[in-house]
Amino acid sequence: MHRVALVFLLTLALVGDVTARQTSSGRVFAPDDMFRVRRVGASAWAPDGRNVVIEFSKPSRWLAAVPTNDIAALDVATRTLRIISSRSSEYVGFFGAVWAPDSRRVAFLSVDAAAIVRAWIWSVGSTPPTMIPGIDAQADGDPSLAWVDSTRLAVLAWDEGAEKSGGLSISLLRGRNAADDWKRAMDGRVPTVSVMSSGGKPLPEAPSARLVVVDVESGTQKTLARGRLSRITVAPDGCCVGFLRNVPARVASYFELATRAGDVDAAYLAVTRGTSRDAIDVRTGTTVDPPATSRRSPASPAIPATLPAPDARRIATAPAGDAALYAANGEDGSRVWIAGGGGRPLSSTAEIWRDNEWMRDVRTGRAQSLSYVTPDGKTLTAWLLLPPGHVAGTRVPLITRVYPGTVYDSTTPAAFSPYFAGDFEHAQLFAALGYAVLLPSIPTNPDDPSALEPLMAGVMPAIDAAVSNGIADPKRIAIVGQSGGGFATLGLITQTNRFRSAIASAAYSNLVSLYGTFYGTYRYGDGGRPEIAQVLRMLQLENGFMGLGADPWTAPARYRNNSPLLRADKVETPLMLIKGDLDWVPVQQAEEFFTALLRRDKRAVFLRYAGEVHGIIERQNVLDVWRRMTDWLAETMGPAPSAAAR
Repeated sequence: MHRVALVFLLTLALVGDVTARQTSSGRVFAPDDMFRVRRVGASAWAPDGRNVVIEFSKPSRWLAAVPTNDIAALDVATRTLRIISSRSSEYVGFFGAVWAPDSRRVAFLSVDAAAIVRAWIWSVGSTPPTMIPGIDAQADGDPSLAWVDSTRLAVLAWDEGAEKSGGLSISLLRGRNAADDWKRAMDGRVPTVSVMSSGGKPLPEAPSARLVVVDVESGTQKTLARGRLSRITVAPDGCCVGFLRNVPARVASYFELATRAGDVDAAYLAVTRGTSRDAIDVRTGTTVDPPATSRRSPASPAIPATLPAPDARRIATAPAGDAALYAANGEDGSRVWIAGGGGRPLSSTAEIWRDNEWMRDVRTGRAQSLSYVTPDGKTLTAWLLLPPGHVAGTRVPLITRVYPGTVYDSTTPAAFSPYFAGDFEHAQLFAALGYAVLLPSIPTNPDDPSALEPLMAGVMPAIDAAVSNGIADPKRIAIVGQSGGGFATLGLITQTNRFRSAIASAAYSNLVSLYGTFYGTYRYGDGGRPEIAQVLRMLQLENGFMGLGADPWTAPARYRNNSPLLRADKVETPLMLIKGDLDWVPVQQAEEFFTALLRRDKRAVFLRYAGEVHGIIERQNVLDVWRRMTDWLAETMGPAPSAAAR
C-alpha cells in the first residue's frame, strides 16, 4: 500500500554490514533480540563543523515508528561524545536536531508516552538543554523546526483545541480515539456521532496547526499563521517563513493533478499536505510572496574513502569535508568512528561509540545468492539465508518471502542482517528455527502491476533452483508475505498447491471492498480525517501502485480478476492471517478471506492484534506472534528441524 514517509529512526546503510556467519558455539537469534539492538540514527553537523549531534536508539518496547533515541553531541576537536538529551524516563525519545546558523545552538524534539512533542534548545558548552514552554510540536514526517536566524526558531505546533493525529499518536496511543468514543457510549451522557461529508457545504474548519516563531534568548513567542499547515521553510535571508497550506478541493481535482503531472505522488502530496505555498514576513507578520528558493544545507563535499575498518561505511560528512563519521555493524557489535576534524588529516580516526557487543555470542545464518531463469528466458537473482550451522548438501525446509516488484542484484539484502529494523517477520528468526529463507525476484508489468498470474513466473523457478541446488526440501516449502507480499501470498496460493503452509500479514484480498473501506488508522481520526485517507486509497488503486486505471464501477472485471478473495475456492494451503486492527490495509480484508476459508472448512488461523497498525511492533505482541508462527509452522510443515540443523 501507499507507504507513509514517517521514519524517525534511521538505520542508514548499517543494516547490510553484517555477513551472516556460522559458528559451533553460542545461541541463535531470538525474537527479543530485535528489541535489544541499538542503532545509529540521524546526525546533524554544526555549520562550522566543530560539533555534530547523533541519535542513538535505546532498547524499547517498539520495533519501529517511535523515535526511542538519546541525542549525543560530539566535540570534533576533542573527540568527546556526551548525551545532551534528558535522561528522564518521562521521555520516550529525542529526534529531529537542527543547528542554528551561528553553530552556537541546536534545537531538537522529544516525545513522551502521551504523544506530546516538545521542542528543546541546547547551547554548545552548556550542561542541560532547555525546553521551550507551551509548545506541542507537530511531527508527522515533515520538519517542524527551522531556524529563522541564530536566535529565532520557527516551530510548527498543534493549535489550542486541535484534535491531534498522525503516526506518533497512533503508535503511542494505540487508537485512543475509539477507546474514548466507547467510554462515552457506555456513559450515555453525550452523542457519540462522527460526521463525514462529501460535496455540498464543507464542514467548519477545526483548530489544527499554528506557526510560531520563538526568540530563544528572550523567550517571547509570536504566532504567524494558523490552519492545516506543513513543510515549513525559511528564506535564505531569513526574511520570511514559507509553508504549505492544505485547502480542501474537489476530489476530481486530485485525479486531474495526477494525470497532468504524470506522477501520482504529486496528488498524494496535494491530498495530505496541500498545494497552496504561502509565506509570512517574520518582522511584520504580513503575507508575502513565497521566496523562489529556501535555505538549504550545503551539499556534503566528496572526500577520499578512508575507512577505519574494512566493513565501515561513511554515514555523514562535515560541511567543509575535513571530517566524517563512519559506522559498522559486525560480528562483535556496532561501532562509530570520527575521521579527521580539529586540524587532523582524514586518515586520523578514533572510535567514539561501541555497543551491541552481545551480538558476538549469537549465531546467525549464512547468505548466498542464487541465479535462476524465468519461463520467458529472463535471468534473475534470488537470495538464500541458510540456517546457522547448515551443513552443505543437507536439505532443509524453506520459507519463501515474497514482495511484488522487488528485484535483487549482487548486494546481500539488508533484511538478512540481524541489525535490520522494523520487520517483525525477521529472516534471521526463521533461520534460527532451522528454515532456509528464500527471497525471489518478482518483476511486475508496469502496465498491469496488480496482475496475479505473473507472480508465478518470479517465484516458482526460484524455488525450483533452491531444490535443484540441494538446499530446499521439495516437500516442505512455505510462503510468507507482508502488505503487498501478503497480497502476493494470497494470490499465489490461489494458483498453486505446492506450498505446505502460508502466512500472510497486513494483506489485502478484495480490491472492490478495499476501494471503499476506511483506513484503520483514519476511521476514528487517529491518523487524520477519514475523507483524506479515502482519496488516497482511490488514488492508490486507480493511479498508484495497483495501477487499475479506473474505479470499480468503470472497470469491474479488472478489480475482480485481481482479487485473490474471488479465487479462494482454489486454496488448499493452510493459511495463517495476521492483522493489526488499526492497519491502513483494513482488517476487513483478512476477515473476508478467513470467512471464505471458514465456509469451505479449510485450515486457517486469523490473528488480530488490537492497537497494531501495518506491522506488529509492540514487544509483547511480537513475542506472541512468533510463538504462534513457530507452532503454526511446526503443525503445517511437519516436525521442527533437528537441533543439528540449527
